[in-house]
Amino acid sequence: MNAQICDPLLRPFAGNALSRLDEAQVEHMMERSAILASEAGVQPPALCDALALLEVLRLYPAVLTGLAALEIELDGATQWLLTTDLDLARVYLRDIGGTEIAVLDPADVVRTQYGGVALLGTLG
Repeated sequence: MNAQICDPLLRPFAGNALSRLDEAQVEHMMERSAILASEAGVQPPALCDALALLEVLRLYPAVLTGLAALEIELDGATQWLLTTDLDLARVYLRDIGGTEIAVLDPADVVRTQYGGVALLGTLG
């Protein structure tokens, strides 16, 4: 990851999260950090970067866990795919004729759709 993405002080604390950011997420983080510094007057720069990363993690929990849930429509029914590879899941979904509705936090899906416990199976 490019050293200019965040203050070097943040790197040891961010762990794998920084390496999992895609270009749009990096841009979001950098923009949020700049806004915090210039418009909100937050200092030092490492704090701006840390707060911006927290915002990205809130919006994209898969950055932290490497796991995402895709809400999909398949044969007129809403279902969920659990994945560690969004690109692969999207190809699979396209191949089976499904439609992506949203990318969600798996914990939220298990809590809201399955009452806190879900039994996973494999696709076949």
